[in-house]
Amino acid sequence: MLQRLLSEGALTRMELEAFTGLSKPTMSDLLRRLEAVNLIRRDGEKAGTYGPKAGLWTLHQEASYVAGIDVGTHGIDAAISDIAGNVIGSFQHAGSPGERYDAHERLTTVLDRVTREAGIAIKDIDQLVVGLPGIVDISAGNLRRGQQLPNWEGYHIPEALQGVLGHRHVIIENDVNLVAIEEMAYGAAVSVQSFILLWISDGVGAGAVIGGRLIHGSTGTAGELGGAMVPDRFAKPGETVQMALVEDLLNIGAIEALVNRHGLKGEDGIDAIRRAALGDRHGAFFAELGYRVAAALTGAIGILDPEMVVLGGGVGRAGGKPLCDSVTDVLRRLPIAIPQIVPTAVSSNAVRAGAVELALEHARERVFTGGSAARGLP
Repeated sequence: MLQRLLSEGALTRMELEAFTGLSKPTMSDLLRRLEAVNLIRRDGEKAGTYGPKAGLWTLHQEASYVAGIDVGTHGIDAAISDIAGNVIGSFQHAGSPGERYDAHERLTTVLDRVTREAGIAIKDIDQLVVGLPGIVDISAGNLRRGQQLPNWEGYHIPEALQGVLGHRHVIIENDVNLVAIEEMAYGAAVSVQSFILLWISDGVGAGAVIGGRLIHGSTGTAGELGGAMVPDRFAKPGETVQMALVEDLLNIGAIEALVNRHGLKGEDGIDAIRRAALGDRHGAFFAELGYRVAAALTGAIGILDPEMVVLGGGVGRAGGKPLCDSVTDVLRRLPIAIPQIVPTAVSSNAVRAGAVELALEHARERVFTGGSAARGLP
């Protein structure tokens, strides 16, 4: 019933009776009990054609609060949401690549600021999800290896925050996986059960979803495509090609070198790609970039046979349809099934949004099944 109120909004007692099959006395008692523990509340009246107006019931938005945090090389982006998914506070702490700082002090500072923006206390957070770039140990709750964020390596976040939050409802997840969650919820992959998200931005990574669930792999490193070896170009008969790491072909330096070689103009490499995608005079550039992207994807597509590939990150967003079409053209030359190739459809703060979405999933499961008493349970 709580899930129904979440998805449909305010409903009358009779509408809830029809949905649950409960009798009028039983439903009335249930409504009283849920209202008493602040899980639902009255929300006005519904006008009827005849007779008195029926009272409306809705989910109590303050029944639970969650936090989603994106930790990146350029700073930390945090948001607080109520159980209905409304963002009620956000805060960004700017940073710079290579900056040295104490991760625990920085994280607790951000939590303090974002909760003050939301008008709640830190201990009101029932679920926290932190997104980090690199290889994340989701069971231990720490960044095992992250060249971009050495300050966070080995920092066991759930354990460190237990005294701050009053519980260990903390999930650590790879940032690209969180973007994949957001693509499933609100982006290009809504209702898609199997897809690959290829992320090309400051780094190269991927998230794979099969049967509607993220794949983490046996060691939690599923999706680390940057370390794959691929030919640097299509070989002509008898031609010798060089093997290269995907990371070396698609890192931001390599992308900017490609942009410069093809004479694209813009404030930076990403802006130049975006401008080029708006015209039709840069086919050679997109053909070369499309090959690199296709080379990164070929092995994963051949093994997973996904319905869709989403091109995300700054490069995927900027390249848009021209890049997707170029990747498809390359894949057509190969003896593999070709999935739909589409650009990302989520916002630029998709890591934070995905973190909030994952936090809501866990908080709702706990509160909807265990009631208000479950908020503090392990």
